[in-house]
Amino acid sequence: MEAFLAFSQRMKNGIDLVVGWISAVMLLVLTLFALLEIVRRYIFGVVFEWGQDALIVGMVAAVALYFGVTQIRRSHLVMNAIVQLLHSRGYLKLVGALRIVVSAVIVVFCAAVGITGWPTLSYALERDLTTYSLLIPLWPFYLILMFGFILMSFIALLQLIEDIIGFIRKDYLDTEMEITTDV
Repeated sequence: MEAFLAFSQRMKNGIDLVVGWISAVMLLVLTLFALLEIVRRYIFGVVFEWGQDALIVGMVAAVALYFGVTQIRRSHLVMNAIVQLLHSRGYLKLVGALRIVVSAVIVVFCAAVGITGWPTLSYALERDLTTYSLLIPLWPFYLILMFGFILMSFIALLQLIEDIIGFIRKDYLDTEMEITTDV
């Protein structure tokens, strides 16, 4: 169990570092490009024909990559308010069981979305689909979306196994609940 927990932590740290950095750089570059587009449009009266398409596709792709990082921090697809309420009322065993259920649901849901995206990706490749400006192919965007969901599913799978190990060890008895404000 200790070997798996160490492996899981190394994997999550690596994903957090690499994918978090890539998505942060993408968002920074796209934000600077959006500011450039604002200056070009309202001061010089010209824009790149493909600029709006690049911003939309790029921002959604960067957010899709960041899904994995939010899952590592357990900040995505969770109902913290309910779990915090149960924890504060002393239902520690139930909270431990709910963590397992939530992780399992995230694994199944994200894997299903990621895997069922394959027909869309192959269709975009076969038909050579592009954005409205006809300059940006859509298949890399679909590939990044699929990768983001499959990565989130993989991370949730690691967390599911961690949650099962923690439940067997009865870690829920001495786990402090992190207070958050999101619902």
